[in-house]
Amino acid sequence: MSKEMESKAKAVFEQSAGAALLAIGGTWRLTEPFPQLDEVIPGEKTGGLEIRVVARDLTEWDSSLPLFLLRVRAWCSRHGIKMNIAALPDTLKRLFQLIAASEEEAGKMKIPHPPRRPFGWIFRHAASEWKNSTAFVGQCVIGALELPTAPRQFQWKAFVYQMVEAGPKALPIIGLLSFLVGLTFAYETSIQLRRFGLQFYMIGAVGSSIFREIGPLIAAILVAGRTGAAFAANIANMKLGNEIDALEIAGVSPISFLVLPRLAALLLTLPFTALYSDLCGILGPLIIAVGKLDVPITGFLVQLQHSVSLTDVVVGLVKSVVFAVLIGLAGTLRGLQSEPTSTGLGRAVTSAVVIGIASILAADALFSPILEHLGY
Repeated sequence: MSKEMESKAKAVFEQSAGAALLAIGGTWRLTEPFPQLDEVIPGEKTGGLEIRVVARDLTEWDSSLPLFLLRVRAWCSRHGIKMNIAALPDTLKRLFQLIAASEEEAGKMKIPHPPRRPFGWIFRHAASEWKNSTAFVGQCVIGALELPTAPRQFQWKAFVYQMVEAGPKALPIIGLLSFLVGLTFAYETSIQLRRFGLQFYMIGAVGSSIFREIGPLIAAILVAGRTGAAFAANIANMKLGNEIDALEIAGVSPISFLVLPRLAALLLTLPFTALYSDLCGILGPLIIAVGKLDVPITGFLVQLQHSVSLTDVVVGLVKSVVFAVLIGLAGTLRGLQSEPTSTGLGRAVTSAVVIGIASILAADALFSPILEHLGY
């Protein structure tokens, strides 16, 4: 029992006229209880201007002892008292000084705040982005016009691969979401029209909206999040590995080799994907009409034929072509503009998806008044 008492961590505070002594001893371990500062040093200010810390029967110690000394140091700093550790073992002094220095450096560190930018920076940044985007579109147009003179720069394997990625591999998720959106849209529309006894007009209203708006939008948004992000990630990864610089050194245009195959793949696949989205979306109104409104399938098809014209289908396909150009430009441009770091790659992917979806919605909003003005 006496050996256990002797091996326990001890800290004894002794005070005499004009001097104060803190004696530490025993075995200090984090896994065992050790004295607390408020139990050792009295709460009131001690007499004298210095506390000498000495080792008395100190056997073993780990990081618990330097941590205790840090608390003593903080207490002395608050009360304007000097802490003297000259009598401690050299190893303990060095470790304590190292931890104390690290704590001081951590206290001096300031969290960096983003720089404050003047209000005019927004306009300058927007003008710069517009200039870069316009120049990129011009380079794509020039590259497409020059392609017949240098067909070998067109990457046919990437063209076929991107067609498969943007087309057949995207059909399951596009079909599922189009069906669910069409089903929900038809159900809510029938509820609203039932108040006026016009629930049978749901077929025409929903059918026209699906072919003109919902189908192309769902297909474009999903392709932007799936294929547009893949464009940005693939090109940014090539830039990270200095592959684009190697292409330019070899005399190969990155626009013709990387951008145009991806744009061409989207231009060919997205209209068919949008048409597939239309057909899947129209299954929702069909289920609501047959199951809720007791309309036979033949009656549904006849009503749909009278309500949806070829113009509605063509308008949706034209929108999908424009959406394909926007998605392809956003993904490839952000990939080429990315920083050659892993963080830059992530930012390029995020920016490509956000800009792609935002440009799709903005273009769709512009289509409505333009088509109305043209009589479509």
